Amino acid sequence: MKKDGRYRFTLQFGSDSEEQIRVGEFLESLGNKKSAVMVDVLNDYLMSHPELQKAHCKIEVKVATGYNQDKMEQIIRKIVEERIAKMQLIEIQAEASQDEIPETMEDDIAQMLDNLDLFQ
Repeated sequence: MKKDGRYRFTLQFGSDSEEQIRVGEFLESLGNKKSAVMVDVLNDYLMSHPELQKAHCKIEVKVATGYNQDKMEQIIRKIVEERIAKMQLIEIQAEASQDEIPETMEDDIAQMLDNLDLFQ
């Protein structure tokens, strides 16, 4: 926005990627010199890409997430492996507790039979 012969803009972006954090920290370190740096950097960019200054130029912004295909696959693989390990642990615990049931039941039956002598 141009007011009183000066341009004024507000800039805001997230900290979702390493690139955003790096730029954000750099801009933060500039203090009151942000405007001068932005003018210089954007002028260099516009010199390298003169087509951007054409009236009907279409500007396409590609937003890349902080994750790529390989990283996503690694995360998913790790989650699946953790779930499988938990399931295997639960199965082992269930098998162990089932093995203990007959012994416990046999002990209970033996104790009941011993107690039958009391009723005679």
